[in-house]
Amino acid sequence: MIKGVKGKDLTIFVRFGGLNLKKQKGYKTEWNKNDDMAYHQPPASRGFYAFPKVAQEFFLISSIDKFQPGILPKEPIIDWTILDENSSEEAKVIYNNYEKSRKNALSLCRKEFKKTTGYIWHHLEEYTPHNEIIETHGCWVKTSLKNWQKAFNRMSIKLRTRDGEKDQYIKNKNINETRGILGGFCADHCEVFINEKV
Repeated sequence: MIKGVKGKDLTIFVRFGGLNLKKQKGYKTEWNKNDDMAYHQPPASRGFYAFPKVAQEFFLISSIDKFQPGILPKEPIIDWTILDENSSEEAKVIYNNYEKSRKNALSLCRKEFKKTTGYIWHHLEEYTPHNEIIETHGCWVKTSLKNWQKAFNRMSIKLRTRDGEKDQYIKNKNINETRGILGGFCADHCEVFINEKV
């Protein structure tokens, strides 16, 4: 097993939703580079999205009710924009109950799983030697899990050192001074797609 950066385990993944292979409505055989949503279009007709546990991007959860309807409770019909300290107690109770049930539903649908063999789709093409790429689809590449782990480590090191680039906001001279495994960068490129049973 290849250990990840800073000793992190790169065989544990997190998914919000079921682990069964699902038919992907957004799958397209042709890929349009000018499409803003192409980055998140599935690379295969069946499978599911996940994140490595060490690099989860929570902002993508905000659209879970669109892509996996029925997982979260239905939002009550109320104008949330008028909720303030002057709102009625009833409106505040409705809002608080909805937030609690939403948080509980997210907690229940969060699945952690271990994947130690097989293949994985990912966005780390620039960190992957061409001979390790099995297949490509748009901005996704398919590699073995082991090769994805190597690419993930290369990506993490580059982001924490910026590979000699001159960024005004990164002043660390020592890679060990950088916080986190991605430095100060977003993790949405760490999203993976799995189209085999786990």
